[in-house]
Amino acid sequence: MDNVIKQHNKEYGETPLVIAQVPGTCTLLGSYADACKGWSLVGTDASTLFVSVSLRDDQLVRLTNATLNDRKRFSLGTIKYRKEDRWGNYLKGVIAVLANEGVSFTGLNITVEGSLLYSDNQMVSTACSLGTVIALNALLGLNLGLTSMIRIAYQACTAFNNEACKVSDLLTMLNGKPSKVLFFDLQHVTYKEIPFPFTEENDEYVAIVVDSKISPNAMREEINSKRRAIERAFGKLKELKSGGFLRDFPENELSARIVPLDEEARHICEYVLMESHLANDAASLLTSKDAPLYGKLMNRVQAGLRDLLEVTCPEVDWLTKRASELNGCLGSVQISNGFSGNIMVLLSKQALPSYISRLEDYEHIFGFHPRWYIYGGHEAAKVVLPEHR
Repeated sequence: MDNVIKQHNKEYGETPLVIAQVPGTCTLLGSYADACKGWSLVGTDASTLFVSVSLRDDQLVRLTNATLNDRKRFSLGTIKYRKEDRWGNYLKGVIAVLANEGVSFTGLNITVEGSLLYSDNQMVSTACSLGTVIALNALLGLNLGLTSMIRIAYQACTAFNNEACKVSDLLTMLNGKPSKVLFFDLQHVTYKEIPFPFTEENDEYVAIVVDSKISPNAMREEINSKRRAIERAFGKLKELKSGGFLRDFPENELSARIVPLDEEARHICEYVLMESHLANDAASLLTSKDAPLYGKLMNRVQAGLRDLLEVTCPEVDWLTKRASELNGCLGSVQISNGFSGNIMVLLSKQALPSYISRLEDYEHIFGFHPRWYIYGGHEAAKVVLPEHR
C-alpha cells in the first residue's frame, strides 16, 4: 500500500482519500466448467491490485497506471469507450455505469498499482472494475451491497468493455480467505467455503504455483479460440440433451460416440464434463486432506488439458513432466490465475528442494527464469485506507 500512496502523491501532489485492495483469483480446477454450468474450485491468489482515489474540483478524471507507467484522462461529460485507452477503460466503465444510474460525480484522480496489472486482460479488467467500485463506494458513501458491487463491476467489464468476466471470480475476490477455497456450483450460482490444507502450515505436503514466465497474453488467442469452440460444442450438445442439467450428460455416451458430434466437439465436451466432475470430487478430497488422491485427480485433469482440449504449451508440458518424474510429487496441473503457463504442483516438503533444483534446467532450455511460491490464498478485497472502513 505504501507504494500506491507514494505514486499517487507523486502524480497528483496529494495523498489519496481512499485505497481499495483486490486479490487475483486462482481456479484450481474447473476453469472451463462454466460451459456446462458444472463445478469449480477457486481461491484468492498472491498477486494484488491497489486502486487509490482523491477528488478534483473540476469535471476531469485523470488515471495513472503506476505499474506500467501510463496515464489516461477523460471528461465526465463524455464517458466513452476508446480502444486506445486500454486499461483505462476498465475504470472508466465503472464510472459510466454509476453515472447512468444517477450517481453525481466531481473530478477524480485515480491510481492503479500492483503485480496483478501484469496479468491477462480478463483478470485485469475484473480486478480493476471491482477495485474501482469498492473505492468509489467508500469515497462517495454509496452504501452499495455486495450484490450491487458485483453487478456494476460485471456490467463495466462486459457491457462497456466487451471483456469476458466470471461472476465466480468476482465472488472469490470479495469472499476469499487465506487457506480457503470456494467450491462453486455454477448451475445454481452458489458456493461454499472449504479448507485448502496444502499450505506452508502443512507438515507433510505443500502445493506450489510455478510461473513459467511466458507472456501473460502468450496463449490468449489460442485460449479465446478454444473457448469459442467450447461454446459451439456445447451448443450442439444442448440440442441433443432432452432435459435436465447439461453437466449431467452421460460421459460414456460421448466416449462411445453414441451422440452425433464431430471429433473435436466430442473431445471438448468429454474434457469439460470430466473436469467439472473431478472438481466436484476434489472438494471432498480437500476437506479430508487426502493428498495422494487429490494429486491423482490433478494428473487426470492435466492429461485431459493436453490430450483432449489441447491447450497446453511446451513450457507447461516440460514443468509437469519433470514433476511426474520426481519421487514425492503427487500431481501437477495447469491453473487459471491470469498468468499464462502457470501450474500447481502438489508434493512432499522433502521433495520440494529437488523439484526447485530442476527449474534451473528449465531456464537453460527455454530462456525464462521461472518463479514459484507456496500457494496459500489471500485476504478478500477491501478498503485499506481509511483503515476503519
